[in-house]
Amino acid sequence: MAAASTAESLQEETSCSICLDYFTDPVSLDCGHNFCRSCINQSWEGIEINFSCPQCRETSQQRNLRPNRQLANITEIAKKMPKSNQAEKLCEKHEEKLKLFCTEDQKLICLVCKEGKDHRSHKVNPTEEAVQEYKEKYEIQLDPLRKKLREILEFKSSEEKKAEKLKCETKTKRQKIQFEFKKLQQFLNEEQRILFSRLEEEEKEILRKIRDNVTQLEDQSSSLKKLISEIEKSRKSATELLKDVKATLSRCQTMEFPRPEAVCTEEEKCSHLSFLHQYFILKDVITKYKGKLSAERVNVSLDPEIAHTRLILSEDQKSVRHGDTKQKLPDNPQRFDYCVCVLGFESFTSGRHYWEVEVGDKTDWDFGVCKDSVDRKGKITAIPEEGYWVIWLSNGGEYKALTSPSTLLPLSVRPRAVGIFLDYEAGKVSFYNADNKSHLFTFTDTFSEKLRPYFSPSLNEKGKNAGALKIRPVPDWE
Repeated sequence: MAAASTAESLQEETSCSICLDYFTDPVSLDCGHNFCRSCINQSWEGIEINFSCPQCRETSQQRNLRPNRQLANITEIAKKMPKSNQAEKLCEKHEEKLKLFCTEDQKLICLVCKEGKDHRSHKVNPTEEAVQEYKEKYEIQLDPLRKKLREILEFKSSEEKKAEKLKCETKTKRQKIQFEFKKLQQFLNEEQRILFSRLEEEEKEILRKIRDNVTQLEDQSSSLKKLISEIEKSRKSATELLKDVKATLSRCQTMEFPRPEAVCTEEEKCSHLSFLHQYFILKDVITKYKGKLSAERVNVSLDPEIAHTRLILSEDQKSVRHGDTKQKLPDNPQRFDYCVCVLGFESFTSGRHYWEVEVGDKTDWDFGVCKDSVDRKGKITAIPEEGYWVIWLSNGGEYKALTSPSTLLPLSVRPRAVGIFLDYEAGKVSFYNADNKSHLFTFTDTFSEKLRPYFSPSLNEKGKNAGALKIRPVPDWE
């Protein structure tokens, strides 16, 4: 029994946990577990990073597969041993060899058990035949199990990639927030320095005026005191009183004491001393800086060399509608020839950009952003995988983001104008109701190519959708 147990242990240690058979070209992972080379490669099929061990789930950034020649040699020895050690085992009840397999009770029995009342009427097979039969059945079950395992591992890998991507995006966003707030702090510190400097200068100027006024008034009061003293002294005697009386009276009548202009220190009349004025200055600072933090307002124009021949562009190239007939225009390689689309002249490879499209009462349209390299010929599928980040209106009230599959947008307010915000480095294309600033949808992707504004007014529909898509000027940032 001890020998049988040892043989079983040896066979277990030389079996792959994926295919459940003897190792073939065994390899070791960083965690120390071993698998057939073909089994682990098949398990990792389609995975590019975060290769996990099917046994312990420990992950590695690379495919580190080390041949285990010693295990391969031991496996060859194990293969030469009897494949089944069941003959070595004895029936616990009769201490006879377990040579038969009861198909009804699904258990090994001995010859004595077969003749007993428990198994006399049951169908039995020799152990060797049962082993082969169930080995084939297990083999049939292994393929779907392995497939399911691959699906689980692929899904796990996908979720782990999402987690890593989210961590990277969050780190990038955190760094951008820190950077923007650092710039804002620097900007505010400079504005504070300028305002303090102006405040100090104004204080000095007001104090100088007050000191000048005080000096002038001191001089006037000194002159008056002197004249009063002289007159009071002369009144003590007739001789002094009448002495130089004409000159004294003349001085009294002609001496002037111009009143200096009073210096204003009331807050509401002093520009930099006014708290309310300071408030509006600070508000103005924030507004100015908000412009620096916000996107560049893009004055988009439509490119007539790209427009489908049924599209009619306005003279200023700011609006587009679907016409009834094809125009005689050159069929250049850049022109859309199947879908009624047009691109903007502008292209973007970095930065943040914003523009607005007036949709009015149109019942069908789609627009957004696309790669400059999209194929212009034949039917297009406006989804991110094909280089389009677009929202769509159909049937007058069904709004969708053209993801894959599409995402329904349950809007409570029908937008009459839509704002498109492109943040190239962040990999985001966002859409807003341009009138009430409510968010409609945001695509998140990674951009590495030149992007351009994309527009399609959709078909005329016998006048039901005859209106134009209009690019409207973006108002000043509030």
